[in-house]
Amino acid sequence: MLNFKFSFKMKTIFGIAIIETFFLFILVLNSRSILYETIELDIKDQASNISTLLATASVDAVVSQDIATLDSILNSTINTSKILYIRVVGLDGVLAEVGNQHFLNQPFKEDNSIVDSESDGTYDAYADIMIDGYQFGRVEIGLSIEEQQSIIDQATNHLSTIAFVEMLFVALFSLLLGVALTKRLTVLQEATLKVSQGETGLQIPIEGSDEVTDASNAFNLMSKKIGQVTQKLKSDNSRMDTVMNTVTDGIFMVSIEGDIHSMNRSAYRLFGLEESLIVTQSIFDFIPEFNLNGIINSQEKHIQNVEGLTLKGKHVALEIHCNQMEFNNQQYIVGVIRDKTEINRLQYELQAVFNLSPNGFLILANDLSISYVNPAFYSMFSIAPERCFLGGNNWACFTDLIDNSIDYSHHKDLSLLDELLTENILYLKSPVEKVLTISRQKIDIADPDSSDILFFVDITHLTIVDKMKSEFLTTAAHELRTPLVSICGFSELLLARDYDKSTAHEMYSIIHRQSLHLKYLLDELLDLSRIEARAGKGFNISIQDIEAVIKESCVEVEGAFKGRKAIINPAVAWPTALAFDIDKIRQVLRNLLSNAFKYSSKDITLVTHLKEEQGKTFFGISIIDRGIGMTPQQLSRLGERFYRADDSGATPGSGLGVSLVNEIVSIHGGKTEYSSESGQGMTATFWLPLTVHKFNKE
Repeated sequence: MLNFKFSFKMKTIFGIAIIETFFLFILVLNSRSILYETIELDIKDQASNISTLLATASVDAVVSQDIATLDSILNSTINTSKILYIRVVGLDGVLAEVGNQHFLNQPFKEDNSIVDSESDGTYDAYADIMIDGYQFGRVEIGLSIEEQQSIIDQATNHLSTIAFVEMLFVALFSLLLGVALTKRLTVLQEATLKVSQGETGLQIPIEGSDEVTDASNAFNLMSKKIGQVTQKLKSDNSRMDTVMNTVTDGIFMVSIEGDIHSMNRSAYRLFGLEESLIVTQSIFDFIPEFNLNGIINSQEKHIQNVEGLTLKGKHVALEIHCNQMEFNNQQYIVGVIRDKTEINRLQYELQAVFNLSPNGFLILANDLSISYVNPAFYSMFSIAPERCFLGGNNWACFTDLIDNSIDYSHHKDLSLLDELLTENILYLKSPVEKVLTISRQKIDIADPDSSDILFFVDITHLTIVDKMKSEFLTTAAHELRTPLVSICGFSELLLARDYDKSTAHEMYSIIHRQSLHLKYLLDELLDLSRIEARAGKGFNISIQDIEAVIKESCVEVEGAFKGRKAIINPAVAWPTALAFDIDKIRQVLRNLLSNAFKYSSKDITLVTHLKEEQGKTFFGISIIDRGIGMTPQQLSRLGERFYRADDSGATPGSGLGVSLVNEIVSIHGGKTEYSSESGQGMTATFWLPLTVHKFNKE
């Protein structure tokens, strides 16, 4: 079956045309029928009158069988009317007939209507010839219907022409009406199509004041509302898309069966996927451990820590916050996926930093509960974590543990919490003396309710170093001031007065001697600072004869202390492969030998040794004197710069010699040892490795 689609305009034209044709057809048929009836009545009357008149006129002739009279009557009648034929039939047959032979040859059949006469082209009628109630024959006639037929045909043609012209005018009017209507409807249709394609806020021109105008007004209002709603939706969707695609966490929406409905850009990147690959996928393809059963039909938010799987098979640690929601009458699970890989890495790194840091950390919440303590903190306060774990306890637990460690001589009326939150120095005395600095800061500065982090730094060593520096400067100033006072004093005397030659010479000698002492002090300070600064870079270490160096040094020092000897007693064979800097080892020997002679009035002894230690062989030289010796307290300070056991000033010296010896021997890879008892003398030993020492030259 063919399907024809007509526009509203064509439907209007065809509808009106069909209706008009139908009614015109009925009008023409009715007019033709009425005309037929009128003509038919007329011809019936005419045929009846003529046949009756002839029957009456022919009575006598028929009765008398007067054929001539009959012929005369018939001829006169047929010549004066539109009669096609006349036949007079008596009891014995046809008496007379005139007219068209074609019609006379046809059998007679009476017609009751014009339609009956259309078959032979003549209207056939008859009238009986009656005398006193007896029939003597009848008159048969045939009237021509050509004129009537012509009238009917002309009338039909005129009616058809009028109907056709009327149909043309109606069709034209229908066309104009359809064009006028469909033009405005087409505009409305096109505008509706554009709106359906996304063009919002469209307005169409308003014409007229009919129903189409009302429809146009309604469309414009609808389009305006749709435009406003669409713009708001676009704005809301744009903001939502921006938020969804800029957040670093993944956002997902899945059915309660686990089928993925949607995900944001961060979720695609997290699993290494394209958006097209997400469609028809299941959440279990990427998060096999995801548990939906506990979420369904629950109003609470759920948090799950599970392991995810990327497209390339990489495992990632995830934290999922999710809940159930209804959307378009369907139940879904929505949630946020957070990649904990970086967080875990940072936590591990931060944990490693806290665990390896030499400084102590303690995190204290607002309720004074301790949430975290690092290992250095336990060590700093001499607390064993396995015996007293502070994490999760309160501040009172901590204060009870360290209360006995506080040095209250530095903290009067101590309120420990206030102390730690206000001061920056904390003094401990037990089990060892320590000095700590304390810093406090909010973890989140913008949040006054966030936890405090207390940062402890052990500055005990720095305090000792500062004290040593202060003592060193004081001692150095004192040692340098003594010769300078003599030099300045005697110089002023020589400038102020004239002395005799002998007295002046003695003063010059004192100035010279004090100048040499000052130079000696400065030389040792410079030697020590240069050695420390260069860390052995200026040393020239090579294999040397240690026996010859020792003997030469002994002879050199003996010359300064006449009357006493340095006796060498080699307990082991002299090494032949000992590497050292000959000048620096001579300096070591001179310092140790000079100290032994200064603090002893007797001869000194040198003894050689060999020992194995940590897989290495060391050669040692001990310088033994029988002098004043040192107490254990004095021995513990030996090596401090400018420290001297005899602080009376009776024994000359700078107090730098032992420091210089220790530094030189250490750079050679060796070590020094000192033993003494008060009044029993001193034994100073230095050890050098038999193999070449690769000292630190950084």
